[in-house]
Amino acid sequence: MKQLIYILSALSILGTELSAQITFKASANKVVEIGENFRLNFTVNANGSNFKPPSSFSGFRVLAGPSTSTSSSYQWINGKASQSISNTYSYILQATRAGKFTIPEAKITVEGKVYTSKPITIEVVKGSANANVPNQENKTQPEQGNIKDQIFVRISLNKTKVYLGEQIIATIKIYTKVGLRAFNDFKFPAYTGFWSQDIETPNQISLQRENVNGTIYNVGVLRKTILFPQRSGKIKIDPFELDCIVQQKAGKRRNFFGELVDVYKDIEVQLVSPPRTVNVMPLPVGKPASFSGAVGTDFKLSATIDHNQIKNNESLTLKVKISGNGNLKLIDKINIDFPQTFEVYDPKVKENINNTAGGARGTKTFEYLIIPREQGDYVIPGIKFSYFDVKDKKYKTLSVEDIPVKVEKGDAVDLSASSISVSKEDIRTLGSDIRFIKQNKFELKPINKTFFGSLQFYLYYLISLFIFIVLVFFMRNKIKQNANAVLMKNKRAGKISKKRLKKAAVYMKQNDKEQFYNEIIHALWGFLSDKLNIPVSELSRETVKETLLKHNVSEDIISNFIKVIDDCEFAKYAPSGQTNSLSDDYKKAREVIDKFEEIL
Repeated sequence: MKQLIYILSALSILGTELSAQITFKASANKVVEIGENFRLNFTVNANGSNFKPPSSFSGFRVLAGPSTSTSSSYQWINGKASQSISNTYSYILQATRAGKFTIPEAKITVEGKVYTSKPITIEVVKGSANANVPNQENKTQPEQGNIKDQIFVRISLNKTKVYLGEQIIATIKIYTKVGLRAFNDFKFPAYTGFWSQDIETPNQISLQRENVNGTIYNVGVLRKTILFPQRSGKIKIDPFELDCIVQQKAGKRRNFFGELVDVYKDIEVQLVSPPRTVNVMPLPVGKPASFSGAVGTDFKLSATIDHNQIKNNESLTLKVKISGNGNLKLIDKINIDFPQTFEVYDPKVKENINNTAGGARGTKTFEYLIIPREQGDYVIPGIKFSYFDVKDKKYKTLSVEDIPVKVEKGDAVDLSASSISVSKEDIRTLGSDIRFIKQNKFELKPINKTFFGSLQFYLYYLISLFIFIVLVFFMRNKIKQNANAVLMKNKRAGKISKKRLKKAAVYMKQNDKEQFYNEIIHALWGFLSDKLNIPVSELSRETVKETLLKHNVSEDIISNFIKVIDDCEFAKYAPSGQTNSLSDDYKKAREVIDKFEEIL
């Protein structure tokens, strides 16, 4: 009986969870051609009833529907039950005229509650000769002709005119009307003049349909990157280059049954995107004193302190949090006027920033450790933070109120309890009192012989002086080396790269391809950045080649380095069907770094 009650309770809870997560969605191709047949689906993740179709299908002819299909699954994992249900209502529609048409919402009832789908907009363009093929994605195999009219690549920018520091979303896309077989080689732009952050994209390219000047292409996103311009003026973005293999129709032949069938051949195509230019405007004059380079929108400022009342020589923590959408990573400091009697350590910086298609958004927290040294009533003046709002095109200043801190006197250290009381009489009799007889061996020395002025004294003095001078010269040399950031980077280059290679070896054992190639690529570029004193944001194959030639590095070694970089980037972004030997790529990267360490 108890088991039955438990089962009924679990099912009741499960039913409640499912009802709270019910969704009803409409889906279809966003772009179709006149005369093309396509499918319109309405899907609900529960068992529904009383389905009410859209009130009209303006611009389309209903060829069939609604037809229904159902799928469900039930799982019990670690004592937790889960159920997945999907009911789909499908229509086969045919586009009748060009334009943009909106299909109204549909309705369905689930457990007495009515759910409504969102209207869906479909763009109809002029049709081609073979537009009536139901599966449009499989019909685009061109006849003989210019293959580059059937496939190309572009770099799309959401903005081409921005302010200094304002973020731009750069999307590299491939447009195709042919069967894409594989990627052979590619070269991504270096984005010189920008500070860049990659947006996470799926490893497997998903093709979506888009209208390009009245022609439908299958479009896949290869990479998305957030760009932050670092200088004003016109900045040119280098083209994206891609070598790929596609299928092209090569005629017809008769099969075993005597039927005419299409014959295709694989051809290699070299694609180059048109170069793009971004016009970067300088920030307006009149920057506030509290402006430290933040550019974006919707910034907010908050400050919290863990104690407002404390004893001197005890510590407290002040946290200053900045949130918003923009170049949060480039904010390096906040000016705070602490009282002079406060000992303040450099802040600990924490970042929680997400790079999405909408830009970089998140928070950045500065955590200060403070130790008041003297008692009294103090005030940490109101903190100010200024940024340039790209929407309103003006500077805005955020502030928090003054933070009072009361410092009380700490407990005095009582040393009297640990001291030993000795009377004057005890001191007078101490020297003449009977003492213990020494029983161990000891050495007697002449009464007039002292260590001061002896040969050993002068030897110890000279040796100590010599060691002191050596330490002074050693420390001065060490300080000079530490002050030379270029030299320190050069010395640490090999050590840092080997650490990354060790991480890559761990990922190789775990067969984590993406993380493996991330570490390999960062190890190679980071090594040359430190060795050649070139910022990572300015590294490119051209700058590396030019600099290495100045260091008398042979072109064979440079070509080998570029080939290893290209192979790793290709393996990282290639479709899942492409396979590379991780151990071979690891060995090549290690050999390249070892070779550079011998030369540079």
